Amino acid sequence: MRYQSIIQLIEIKDPKGLEELYQAYGSRFYAYAVQRWHLTEDEAWDVVYKTLETLVLKLSNYQFQSQALFEGFLFKVLVNFLRQHFRSKRNSHQGEIDFVDLNNEREMPYQISKQISKSAFSDYYKTETVENPALVMLNEALSKLEPHEKDILLLRAQNYTYDEIADLLGIDNNQLKVKHHRAKQKLLNLINESQNK
Repeated sequence: MRYQSIIQLIEIKDPKGLEELYQAYGSRFYAYAVQRWHLTEDEAWDVVYKTLETLVLKLSNYQFQSQALFEGFLFKVLVNFLRQHFRSKRNSHQGEIDFVDLNNEREMPYQISKQISKSAFSDYYKTETVENPALVMLNEALSKLEPHEKDILLLRAQNYTYDEIADLLGIDNNQLKVKHHRAKQKLLNLINESQNK
């Protein structure tokens, strides 16, 4: 099913939109979370469900010019939840376990999404707490980069090839290596400027 059809179903609040989104991307999201981020099965499905819930709320607010740009957006939302998972895991008490009901995977995300405020996701970055001064400096430097620069740095950090990055972001691969080098240098310069203040 093409991305336009999924968005149309979500816009009219048809539960089939979530089902189609899950069928098209659920397994890919899960595999990425397990293989690239080394999550357990339960952790990976938890992140996948949160990602799908968010997408149901957000997709109708955006317009995409191609399948590649649509999938790039889905990937960004997934990565945000993967990052959030690791931050919350680091800050949580040891011994606490979150259980995911895998027997009810079609209904659960849609029911939960009804309870989530749209503003909760727009305030996502505002509510994050970072204690380590080096991470605070890194976050500030990253916030000054262009969105495509951050995307390239993130994907390279996850060992994606330049061809894969070009495909995910829907951009030309011709100068991607140069763009990556420039983004990395820009980030380092911003960090050095912050340290010298």
